[in-house]
Amino acid sequence: MRKNNQLKKLYLSKKNISCITAYDATFSNFLDRLGVNIILVGDSLGQVIKGDNSTHKVSLDEIVYHSKCVKSGVKNAMLMVDLPKNTYTTKNQAYLNSSKILHECKADLIKIEIDDNNINIASYLLSKNIPLCGHIGLLPQSIKSKKGYRKYGRTKKEADSLYNSALNLDHIGVDLILLECIEENLAKRIAKVCKAPVIGIGSGNCLDGQVAVIYDLLGISFNQIPSLTSLVNPSLTRVIKSFINKK
Repeated sequence: MRKNNQLKKLYLSKKNISCITAYDATFSNFLDRLGVNIILVGDSLGQVIKGDNSTHKVSLDEIVYHSKCVKSGVKNAMLMVDLPKNTYTTKNQAYLNSSKILHECKADLIKIEIDDNNINIASYLLSKNIPLCGHIGLLPQSIKSKKGYRKYGRTKKEADSLYNSALNLDHIGVDLILLECIEENLAKRIAKVCKAPVIGIGSGNCLDGQVAVIYDLLGISFNQIPSLTSLVNPSLTRVIKSFINKK
């Protein structure tokens, strides 16, 4: 069975869709055994794996490498993979790079960030039978300063634009819509009107599912506020300290 059919089945059954990032076989196998629905190889690896301050320097080769690692640990979950910045600027480039990931990494979904200028890229990929997740709201690949890390959709103009983007994605037939840091009432409206499943990160709880970065859940992300670590996962801290002090 095409794994994307599992996504549709989950959505129709009203079950919460879980999506967590992984970048290696150990974590992907761990998440797969726990029953996570979607494992995402995100370009967030630029920050949590490489130690960069953004996702902008992640290459297609790095995404392919980590996706292959992750796939080796997956049996049941769907594998969703980001196209990194500057790898889908034209229709042909987007198609070739998506096809490469689907073929070499055996991915089930390709994820791209959507703005007003590239909905045509998404439409083209779908016409070529590329299974697609459209990502709107906070777009890490487009952020140029810390001011870009904020809640989106608080003004009427911005809310209308995001709402229309979601409707357009739904109309062209994406498999999944991801909302990042979108104002909660707007996110709820989008989820209600769209036929495709709508999942989110930092966009409230009234969606069809949630996304999380594995290291954020563990409280050990490279760019996370240090003081949060012991609060998020005190048991992990105890285990490591116990190991360090072991004779």
